[in-house]
This record gives sequence, C-alpha cells and structure tokens, in this order.
Amino acid sequence: MAKLDFFIVDVFAEKKYSGNQLAVFPGAQNVDDTTMLQIAKEINFAESTFILGGDEKKGFEVKIFTPESEIPFAGHPTVGTSFVIKELLLKNNTNHLLLNLKVGQVKAEFLNSEEGKILPFITQVQPKFNKSFERKEIAALLNIDEKMIDDRLPVCEISTGLPFVIVPIKSLESIKMIKPNADSFVKFMKAKGLYKTNNPSGLTTSVFCFTPETYEDQNDFNSRMFCVEDEILKEDAATGSANGCFLAYFLKYINPTASLKMEQGHEMGRPSRLHLEGQLADNRYEIKVGGKCQIVAKGEWFV
Repeated sequence: MAKLDFFIVDVFAEKKYSGNQLAVFPGAQNVDDTTMLQIAKEINFAESTFILGGDEKKGFEVKIFTPESEIPFAGHPTVGTSFVIKELLLKNNTNHLLLNLKVGQVKAEFLNSEEGKILPFITQVQPKFNKSFERKEIAALLNIDEKMIDDRLPVCEISTGLPFVIVPIKSLESIKMIKPNADSFVKFMKAKGLYKTNNPSGLTTSVFCFTPETYEDQNDFNSRMFCVEDEILKEDAATGSANGCFLAYFLKYINPTASLKMEQGHEMGRPSRLHLEGQLADNRYEIKVGGKCQIVAKGEWFV
C-alpha cells in the first residue's frame, strides 16, 4: 500500500489551535489530481497542498485543493507550505523560496519576528481591480443595515489570483452582526457573473469585510471572509489571498505605503494575525502577506 507523509500546520497563528488549518503533503508527484481532490475532501480543511518536487533554484511545484476543486492560488496554503519546506524538508537557513503555483511563481521570504521565530511572507501577483458595487446591494447580501457600510470608501472586487469583494464596515459591532445566507449569496454571485459557472475565471468570488475597530489593541483592522463551496456558505479563520487584495485596496484608496497587522477568525474561536507589508509606486503594487506558523501534527496517509 502506497503511503504519503503529511503535516498539519496552523497558519497565521500566534499559538497552536488558532489561525487557519492546513494539510501539506510532500512527495506527491505520483498522485493524480482526482486522488488529491479526494484527500482534500477527506481532510476537509479550507485547503490542502501537494508538493510535486522541485528545488531551491527553480522553485517547488505545488498544487492547492479545496474540498471542492483545485484553485490557482491561496494565501495561507502558500505561506504554510513554504514554512513546511524550509523548516521540515530542507531544514536549512535559506531566507527565500520560490513556489510554482497555477497562478504563476510566488516568492516566499523568511524573516525573524520580534520573538525570534520564523515569519514567512509571500509576495502576491499584481492585483486586478474589477467590478464595483452599491452599498445597498452588498448590505442586503450581508444581512446588515446599509448604514453600517462606510460610504467614504468603495466596495469593489479585487483579485491577486482569487477574487474578493472588499467591503469597508464602520465598526466592530457591525462586522459582528454580518450573517450572510447561502442561497442569497449564490443568487447574488450568479446575477453578477461572479459564480463559478458564469465567471470567466471559473471561480466563485468571495466577500472580505474589514473595520478599523479591533479586538486586540496591537492590530490595525479586524476582518471576516465569507465564501461558498458546493453551495455551502463558509467563513474562513485567516485568508492570505483576501488580505493581499485588501492590501491592494488599502494602497490604492487609503495610503500608498502600509505596514499592518490584521486580525481575523475571532468570531470563529480561531483568532489569527496576518502581517501586511506593501507600497504602491509607479502603478506597481508590492503586496506581501505573512504570519507565524505552528506545526501541529505529522503522519502517514494511505493512498
């Protein structure tokens, strides 16, 4: 019986059992896509990753699967996989890696945190600013009062590989009240051409809400992310791709330079912290998203 090693990692986590869960399968070059999807369904985390070989010079080939399908990019799987490669596979002092994803090649860098722990960052591809939306229709989608959405900032869709509608919310109390309905969510995305069946990208757009009010004083913004997979509405504890899109939004509409700490997952009981570093210059975006990772488990998977 064939076996695969795997690791369970909490990503964007200050300590174990927080942040976003990730399963990483190294040595998966002989596993076909159908089996990868079946494994991702069995694990049932937001994403699982499969490393198909590679090296430090040319980059490591990585596939990312949700329980629904393969996706071209996602933030926490890329950060967590780069951490596993450096700390558990290479076990060396390298300060950067290249990951070859469906979206293209993504650079991972490793910095030291204030506590001396490894802090992996990824640099996301250039953002695409797509559709804009009225506050009224987004408020209906989120089941909140229109007045809870900040009218000083736009509501728009942005993608750095995965698309998100970025929504500015006035207060922490308001963001806690958000309760989307799965049927309404799917209906809205289909009507706007943002569902996997009618979106040119083949992906369903998700929604990322943020507010400058936070649970923890050291953080700059609180956030929540909602998506639909297999017609089921889900919330994510820490979303690197969405935070990358938010960083592009921040650089364009708020300040062309940024060094931010984002919190997410508090409403789910899995508090997360994401570090964002970026700048906008000469119409080029530098978008870096990072955070701590915690190794939770390792084991063998029977294929």
